[in-house]
Amino acid sequence: MENANKLQIVYPDEEHGVRHPHCPHGPTLLFQTCDQLADKPAFAYYACAAHRDKRLCSFQLSAEQLTPQKLAKRYDLRCYINSYKKERQKLLAGYHDHCLHYCLHCNVPLLRDDQALHVGHEMVWNLTNDLLCDPTRFLRPMDDDKSQAQYFFDDKALKFFGKCFQNLGITKVICMGAPRLHAFLVNNFSEIQSFLLDFDHRLFFFYDDKNFAWYNMCNNHFFDKQQSLIFEKFLKCTPKEKLLIFTDPPFGCRTEPIAGTLRQLTHTFNLMNNLPHQPLPIFWIFPYFSEHYIQQEMPHMRMCDYKVNYTNHSAYTNVGEKCRKLGSPVRVFTNVPLELLHLPVEEEYKYCALCQRYTALENRHCAKCGNCPAKNGSTYRHCERCGCCVKPNYVHCKNCRRCTQTEEHECQIYQANQHCWICLQKGHTELMCAEWCRHHSVGFVNRGDKIITCLLCKRKGHNERNCRQRSSYLEEITFMGMTEVKIK
Repeated sequence: MENANKLQIVYPDEEHGVRHPHCPHGPTLLFQTCDQLADKPAFAYYACAAHRDKRLCSFQLSAEQLTPQKLAKRYDLRCYINSYKKERQKLLAGYHDHCLHYCLHCNVPLLRDDQALHVGHEMVWNLTNDLLCDPTRFLRPMDDDKSQAQYFFDDKALKFFGKCFQNLGITKVICMGAPRLHAFLVNNFSEIQSFLLDFDHRLFFFYDDKNFAWYNMCNNHFFDKQQSLIFEKFLKCTPKEKLLIFTDPPFGCRTEPIAGTLRQLTHTFNLMNNLPHQPLPIFWIFPYFSEHYIQQEMPHMRMCDYKVNYTNHSAYTNVGEKCRKLGSPVRVFTNVPLELLHLPVEEEYKYCALCQRYTALENRHCAKCGNCPAKNGSTYRHCERCGCCVKPNYVHCKNCRRCTQTEEHECQIYQANQHCWICLQKGHTELMCAEWCRHHSVGFVNRGDKIITCLLCKRKGHNERNCRQRSSYLEEITFMGMTEVKIK
């Protein structure tokens, strides 16, 4: 089993009986490893959904120590919520007097009379209307990649997203962890309503409850019940309205809780609108190398070639001394058909008539693979020995039956991390597939052949993953992102 030794996550779902104890940041996640032989958890514990660092949240409870009392315990954060709303009122009260300031050290808005308590602190003086309309332009970004990392989109990315929403006829957007996009939509698109769900409590000061909620995206938890009720009203749509979920989670987040939250938000949307089940369009911003993990959880998500740039990340941008030669690795994953997303040609994108979608200029169509295969910003080349397109710097290893990096390559270690193209399980390649060998003979394979031979149909020129006769040899059943393969 692929995930036998992996730390698995069980997402809380109280509506369907999956109840977890709470920490101050809402329902916890259940982390467990499975004993493959006993078919049960080897060990399991509950921990904070938002923080991996125990210095930020020390909650950890063994599953064996869970009691009804611990399950029922809740944390009252009303004193914090009331304090944040009080600061918001202060800001609104001083708005017309043009004497608003912000202390970056204490993270509080200030009036003229408050300055004496903040002498020597780094300040933003005389907040202008432009800054108040987009606080991400002066707030210090959070920098914890595992929970609160904040990277803000550059103007080109914002315009691209706005244009996409217009082309798709979107009238409502849930900005989950995307405060700069929320500000951009509010300030530039009167026809689009935006609601910001964010873990950053500082945004309390600048946004009213009608379009903001203090929120944990890793467990779908609203810290303020009143804001939760207002958000449910936002979810209600008329037949002419169209809602989209946009999420930009920290890249250190596991994909399981984010996918769980997206499913719960979709479920709530359907409940509020008396619909049986209608999927919502989703934009999920994440690095291209996480594609496998996203598609494990949400198989219908596809990666768009658009390279998303940030203003405050030295590598995830196309400007500056530290920028990557191949551009930002961040992409848009979406369940919207890719042919509906028009990528800007002025930013070096093109339309591929064969794929019937926009793609990056360097992403050349491969007639043998039948697609534009590049993912990382380079131009891939087709390897006859792999039967697929690979990165230009990769070299074929006949033992592994794959193209890979030559530096520090060890066949045994590499193969242990590969997914078999026959059974799709991790830990071996096709020549070592015990499940296939149990039913069929691999036969003689000349590892020195210059063209790959498919082990399924015995024909040359393609691998088992791309075999057109695959269904004749294998029965594949996909459920909740997991595919089970049975040999015929």
